Amino acid sequence: MATETKIFPSLNLKHRTIIIGVMQSIGAFMFLVLSAAYAENPHELITMSDPSIVPDIKVLRIILITIATGSAFQCVFSILLIFAAETNRPVLVIPWLILNPAAVLVYVLGTLIAIIHYSGDNVVPFIIGHILFALIVTLIVGLKVHCVWKFYKHLRSLNF
Repeated sequence: MATETKIFPSLNLKHRTIIIGVMQSIGAFMFLVLSAAYAENPHELITMSDPSIVPDIKVLRIILITIATGSAFQCVFSILLIFAAETNRPVLVIPWLILNPAAVLVYVLGTLIAIIHYSGDNVVPFIIGHILFALIVTLIVGLKVHCVWKFYKHLRSLNF
């Protein structure tokens, strides 16, 4: 582990992985609860938003249910990641390592579709904001995946 990044020099890969699992399970649970609540009452989102960018209520409900389902998987896989780190079981890390890059890919594609769909006159701040936010999210998730991947490889090298 001498080649580890020195962002948190006092934390080893196991502790970093556990922190990632805890933070991500909390965030996923919050998204699950909020998206499930708004899927039940999507009209609240419509009244809070610009009506020109909100899709049909049925489409919005489907999007919210999809987000709730993805968040439920993320919550379960993050808890599984914590358990895998505590018990040194690299096989249990694999679902998290598959879901997170796939989720980032879907997010980036969704951002590009939103930029293309809503592009028009004088939307430069909208496009720049979405690109910057997508870049930040991609970098953060990329760092988390890199850390968990290194932990997974470490466990595999120990023949667990």
